[in-house]
Amino acid sequence: MNRVGPLVVVAVLAACGSASPTAPAALDDAVPFTPPAWYASAYASMQRCSGLPGDFATVRWYHVAGSRVPAPGSGGYAAAVSYPSLHAIVIADFYTADTIVVEHEVMHELADVTSHPPLWFDGRCGDLMP
Repeated sequence: MNRVGPLVVVAVLAACGSASPTAPAALDDAVPFTPPAWYASAYASMQRCSGLPGDFATVRWYHVAGSRVPAPGSGGYAAAVSYPSLHAIVIADFYTADTIVVEHEVMHELADVTSHPPLWFDGRCGDLMP
């Protein structure tokens, strides 16, 4: 599978002020898709190495055309963006077959973080930073 190269994978969370979060504007151009079977295997692998609980069936997967996803709050772009509180992951089409991008975003989902704590991104599950 491809490695991301110069495009930095950034995952940020849109601020939500209520117990029932609303979809961020970044999802406006995103299209839901059924992930390939290997995404479930990647998810299970990240669960095993991290020891974190999770449920693959709760994650909603989206894709956007091209090679970048707007990264909310940063004004920049990324290969993919995770919204752990919404259980939503958006991946640019160019990276939908990239193992490291998928594992990186799954780790955001499992760890329920939008930052990159070394324990989860350069630790138990190896180097998840492209």
